[in-house]
Amino acid sequence: MKINEIFRSISGEARDAGFPAIFIRTHSCPLRCSYCDSLYAVEGNDFKTMSVDEILEYISKWTTKRIVFTGGEPLIQKDALELIDKLVENDYQVEIETCGAVPITKVVGRENIIVTMDWKCPSSDMRDKMLEDNLQLLQQTDTLKFVVGSKEDLDEMREVSQRTAAQCFVSPVFGKIEPKEIVEYMLENNLDNIKAQIQLHKVVWPSDMKGI
Repeated sequence: MKINEIFRSISGEARDAGFPAIFIRTHSCPLRCSYCDSLYAVEGNDFKTMSVDEILEYISKWTTKRIVFTGGEPLIQKDALELIDKLVENDYQVEIETCGAVPITKVVGRENIIVTMDWKCPSSDMRDKMLEDNLQLLQQTDTLKFVVGSKEDLDEMREVSQRTAAQCFVSPVFGKIEPKEIVEYMLENNLDNIKAQIQLHKVVWPSDMKGI
């Protein structure tokens, strides 16, 4: 498995924001979002190859039992399902951060697994890569995440959020839209099923810092 970095931090967004977690960040992704903040885990060769057992051994030094399996796109790694199974067997709660462009059939609805799926809005330039079928698979315990940078993105969020059972979260593209504009849109459109968020780890540490 291509691993970009493994570290312990706090979960910065979605339903477990603020809790300590171990991050397993894989390398490579099928998308190239306009606002990607982790291109170091998408392009180039900044990774090392690790087996599932090596990963389990590495994280065993920490007592934390929350895992954020992220990337890049973790579900394109050939050993992804094996790693997820082994983590669950070892009593970890696993949150899978996935881009919305790969099937989630084999991971959604399983005990001790949370799927946090992105929905790429128009300003990402990746809207046409989204798999509509994934929306219906997400459950109430899962998360659908929108990153918005324009009024068009907000309109997309409003429409798509009505088509899923997942908890919906929205955050701004840094420098493209103010959080105030997002909140005002939510209130004006009675979007009571969406929770506004700021990426907490980028408040605690510099926004371009790795390993956070």
